[in-house]
Amino acid sequence: MIIFGTRGVKSTMSEGHFNCPQCEIETPYRHRKVTRFFTLYFIPLIPLGKAGEFVECTSCKGTFIPKVIDYNKDKKSDAFLSEYEKAMKHSMVLIMLADGRIDEEEMLAVQKIINKYGHNDITLDELEVYVEEVQTKQEDISTYLRKVTPSLNEHGKEVIIKCALAVAASDGSIDKSEIYMIERMATAMEMSSTHLKGIMAEVNEKRQETFSSN
Repeated sequence: MIIFGTRGVKSTMSEGHFNCPQCEIETPYRHRKVTRFFTLYFIPLIPLGKAGEFVECTSCKGTFIPKVIDYNKDKKSDAFLSEYEKAMKHSMVLIMLADGRIDEEEMLAVQKIINKYGHNDITLDELEVYVEEVQTKQEDISTYLRKVTPSLNEHGKEVIIKCALAVAASDGSIDKSEIYMIERMATAMEMSSTHLKGIMAEVNEKRQETFSSN
């Protein structure tokens, strides 16, 4: 059986120091590009062109659009807001809406995540307006995730999945509709089912330890 396909291969274009929006201090970075390769038996053989590029903070492992190198922490401009963070905001709201109801605990969990990974804190009133916007547009959960996937490292993907699980569990339980939505997120980010199951098992184990200690 001949096994072939494509996959992205990351390489470093340059390195330096920048003001990381998440660390909020000057830290080292790597400017990386993703090249799509034709693979034979999982071995990359023929380059098919550039699939994307991103800046990776070597401290927090966050990934950002290349313009972030010019980011000025004293000027909170949306021009430097990571596309990764935009995808995070949209995804978390859709996870909250997955089970057909909105609980106060879920709203607080989503607000906490958005404010952690964004640069302009959002109030609960502003979040309610955004939720209504997401409901009106009815965009698929893969809409933004597919756009940023070439610019996400494995850490960035895992953070998004773990945040989604945190939102889903914030009301006390994770139901099938939320699991289904999280599986679609993993597919959009080209994450294997094995990798996803590993993350879910890790999160579930930590939850069980927390319950046991209480």
